[in-house]
Amino acid sequence: MAVVKLYGVPSCQQIRKTKALFEEKNIPYDFINVKKHPASEEFLREVVKQVGLEKAVNTKGTTYRKLGLKQMDLNDEQLFQWLLKEQSMIKRPLIEKDGRFWIGFDPEGILNFINR
Repeated sequence: MAVVKLYGVPSCQQIRKTKALFEEKNIPYDFINVKKHPASEEFLREVVKQVGLEKAVNTKGTTYRKLGLKQMDLNDEQLFQWLLKEQSMIKRPLIEKDGRFWIGFDPEGILNFINR
C-alpha cells in the first residue's frame, strides 16, 4: 500500500480523529504539520484543482473568521492567495494518496478513498 499523507495541525480535533482512525485500522501514514512545513503553491493548486476551492477552504475556522474574509468580495485567485498565506485555513483533514486528495472527516469516505 502506498504511503498515505495526512496534512494539518496537531491540535486540530479532526486531525486527532483521523490519526485515531488510521491507527485503529492499521493504516500507515506520514503526518505533515503545515505550520512547520507549509505547502507549496504548486501543491495547493493541485489540491484545489482536484477538490475545488470551496471545499479546500475551512470557512468555519477561526482564521477565516478573524481575517473577515467572508465580508470581503474576493475572487477565486484572491481567496487562493489567502489560503496559501494562511494555511491553517485548509479544511482538515487533508489526505493524499497516489497524488489524489481527500478533504473532510468522514470515516467511511476516507477508508473508501484510501482503499481505491
